[in-house]
Amino acid sequence: MRGVRKLERSLEVRTDLPARVLLDYCLAVRGALTDDGRPPLAASGLKLRRRIQEVEGSLARVITAKKGRKNP
Repeated sequence: MRGVRKLERSLEVRTDLPARVLLDYCLAVRGALTDDGRPPLAASGLKLRRRIQEVEGSLARVITAKKGRKNP
């Protein structure tokens, strides 16, 4: 999760679709990192883990779909 801001800065100059999609993922990660839970009912560490796993799963699905298109 380190390096999100550096990646965002490198993508800000681009206007193509892949760059915009990656910026959206960066925003999702940044949002997951900055959300605080209200203990004891909402453990923020567990919420962070779940959200990062959702982002990771989404990226994995995109990569799998892209590989499927390259190999008809």
